[in-house]
Amino acid sequence: MSYIPKQQRDKVSSYKNLRSLYEQNITVNSISETMDTCHLHDDAEMIQRMMVIKDYDVLGVEENGIVIGYVVRNELKEGSCEEYYRSFSPTELVSESTPLIDTLFFLKEIDRIFILEGNRVTKVVTLADLQKPPIRMLLFGLISLLEMHLYRIINHYFPEDTWKTHLSPNRISLAEELFSLRKSQNEAIQLSDCLQICDKRDIVLNEKPLRERLGIETKSKGNHYFKQLEKLRNNLAHSQNINTQNSWDEMFLLIEQTEKLLGACEKM
Repeated sequence: MSYIPKQQRDKVSSYKNLRSLYEQNITVNSISETMDTCHLHDDAEMIQRMMVIKDYDVLGVEENGIVIGYVVRNELKEGSCEEYYRSFSPTELVSESTPLIDTLFFLKEIDRIFILEGNRVTKVVTLADLQKPPIRMLLFGLISLLEMHLYRIINHYFPEDTWKTHLSPNRISLAEELFSLRKSQNEAIQLSDCLQICDKRDIVLNEKPLRERLGIETKSKGNHYFKQLEKLRNNLAHSQNINTQNSWDEMFLLIEQTEKLLGACEKM
């Protein structure tokens, strides 16, 4: 294990605290919706019409004042809700204090999760809820945190701007222009502060030993990952759908890869 200077250790520690803030303090309750209910013996077609009007995909089912399961709108036909309701599966139930980041990975496997408050199911979360502001804040925060780590690592591994060897003259010129502009505004910065995420990507991927320490298998895989990450960041910044041009499966994979990369950064 290589020696990590105290200043680097302090930064890693503060970044870990920031990551914990994003990942542990924002819970599933921040995106959940209160779940309305019907009664076990209600007419299924009537309940389906009500669900269409209210744009509900699922509705809780009560018996004797206890929510015992749920019905899915497109499954309801003739008869009573008792014929169509589903009991809650243990994999569908989470506590109200579940971290939001964990919610993302639960929804990778199932279409919806239900929230337990005490011993009662009161709320629901579906894929549609992943477009809400708390999710966007979480993801933008994690991407920003990754950029902070890359900035720290680049400054440590490439003193005196030696990272320039990994960038084209045009990219260096753009960074220098931004540096001059910000310096003219009396900002206390260095040239590496003016690197964009695409620059950090190229520096890291072009330095094979560094790339390997970060667990990036190949340069091409790294390029694909960072391009997808940049698209996600742009979508978040411009209030576009999170999964524009991507499936949710691809989005969940991207988040998993980001979590893994953050873990590798924290060890450096």
